[in-house]
Amino acid sequence: MKDFGNSKIIKVKCCICGKDIECPEEMMKTSKKHICYLCFQNPKNFKKFSDDERKNVHVDIPVDNLMDTIADSFTSMMVDELFPKVWSEKKEYLRELSKKNLSKEMFGAGVYMGIQSFIDYMKEMENNNK
Repeated sequence: MKDFGNSKIIKVKCCICGKDIECPEEMMKTSKKHICYLCFQNPKNFKKFSDDERKNVHVDIPVDNLMDTIADSFTSMMVDELFPKVWSEKKEYLRELSKKNLSKEMFGAGVYMGIQSFIDYMKEMENNNK
């Protein structure tokens, strides 16, 4: 994630509702559209953009919501990328489990993958600092 801490703040309009929001001046170079946090939270709004447009949308996320937003985004990405792999490898086993045991198995798999991803991230950060 790029640090825009020293960048001048520019007022822009949310392209969905027209509300005034803030955007770091440096981000203006890559952001073609801007969206406020309230509009961002409605999935229907983000679907209005093409895949290419989504890559260049600036979302004005309040600092208080930043960590939750990152965690939610990371979780969604992991589910989308990893569930098909887990399902294909364990499909028959999972189908035989009770709902409670299936829930427990999937919860454990999620915790494991989250911890493993965190460890991998920490190793990568350590290697980048060397």
